[in-house]
Amino acid sequence: MNGLFFSDEGQVSLDFYGLGSRCLHEPASRRLDGEIYCAIHNVTDWNPLLHNQHFRARENGAVLVEHPPGEGLDWIEVPPFTTELRYAESLLPEGLLTFYRDARRACATALQARALANEPPPMVSKLLRRG
Repeated sequence: MNGLFFSDEGQVSLDFYGLGSRCLHEPASRRLDGEIYCAIHNVTDWNPLLHNQHFRARENGAVLVEHPPGEGLDWIEVPPFTTELRYAESLLPEGLLTFYRDARRACATALQARALANEPPPMVSKLLRRG
């Protein structure tokens, strides 16, 4: 058999690593911030992208998510992980520090470190404390 199989945790790690790489290679954007938020919380952005308003919402860092499951959909404005250092640093695994003063590099480091160390996503309270 020539296939690779990943558990759900392994897929999350791959998602984190890929998002970290994108933080390094793409310009900072609220769209990317939304993708990071959804990966961290393991939720889907249910924005149907049917109208210009939906596209603008995504480009402005709004995601349509279900928090908690079964409670219905709500628009969430995500933190600016790729533009504000304090939010990027909130993604770092416990005990890991970075010398970067650039949010994109700090964000990439945090996400890739989580992927490589198979660290779980940061607790929501950690994100809120930094905000």
